Amino acid sequence: MKKVSSKDLNEIDIETLWKPRYSNLWKFYCPVCKSDRRVPYRAKPGGFKQISQVFLTTAFLTLLTWPWFEWKGIVAIVPIWTVFEVYYRLSVRSALVCPHCGFDPYLYMVDVQKARSEMDVFWRKKFEEKGIPFPGKNGVNTVPSKVAPVKAATPVPSVSAPGKPAKS
Repeated sequence: MKKVSSKDLNEIDIETLWKPRYSNLWKFYCPVCKSDRRVPYRAKPGGFKQISQVFLTTAFLTLLTWPWFEWKGIVAIVPIWTVFEVYYRLSVRSALVCPHCGFDPYLYMVDVQKARSEMDVFWRKKFEEKGIPFPGKNGVNTVPSKVAPVKAATPVPSVSAPGKPAKS
């Protein structure tokens, strides 16, 4: 039996019958934390799978309501498609938010101040979960609501020289 070196294995071109899934996904880097992001949705809805789901749901509801509406039940495609669009767009919108830093690119495009305040809320919540004081402005730490400030168990006596009264 002939030995195959690792160099020979690296030079072999492997062909596969499998096609890469989700070739048209959104891939980008988060502009704040620089993490690699992939959104599991297509940019625009309307692939074969989504259209067939809407048509099959419409056909099912038309057959279900046949005694009352007959062929007029096919008009149900309009509200079903609307609900599908709203659900899909809300799903895409929620998937855009970075789970690492809380940056929302859609909100940033609409209102920068609102996006900054949402990131501030995200980080305050993260710090609160860990029990760490959130760093405030000018280097002053603010204590989250769950973390109680540390107090000394006994008062520290002041030290004075012998024969002189202690300063208060």
